[in-house]
Amino acid sequence: MVTSRISNLPSIAVSVPSTEYNAYSLETLRLPKITDVVKRENIKEGFISLPVCCKKSISVAWKDITHLEATSNYTKFYFSNGKNLLVSRTMKDFLSKLDAEMFVRVHKSFAVNLNYIVQYDVKEDMFVELKSGAKISVSRRKKKDFLEKRRQYFEN
Repeated sequence: MVTSRISNLPSIAVSVPSTEYNAYSLETLRLPKITDVVKRENIKEGFISLPVCCKKSISVAWKDITHLEATSNYTKFYFSNGKNLLVSRTMKDFLSKLDAEMFVRVHKSFAVNLNYIVQYDVKEDMFVELKSGAKISVSRRKKKDFLEKRRQYFEN
């Protein structure tokens, strides 16, 4: 096994016969990047990778995220165990990676997981209440989208 000097990842050396003088040469077989494999697996399994610090990230299941809160260029993730995590990326970046059927943006600053909604009122008070007791306001512009996604999600 040969280690690549550029990436410090092992690559496989394969002995290939040469047509000239019956000599053998070593050619490196290219492997897919580990990050590409991890990203594909996370999409399949319902996980999202959240950058923590120092180019490290943690993998979190979609079903454990109750809601997201946006604050300028930061996103705060709230989890079902009561903990939260602040990540230095916009909520728009994460919503494209999350399940569009499960998560819906109800306000400019909030997105909720439809599995954690206990009750909602979009006629008078315009809010969504989660299992954790958090009340999140629903904006009038996001109301129609919220009702449509909620209907589609619970019909399936």
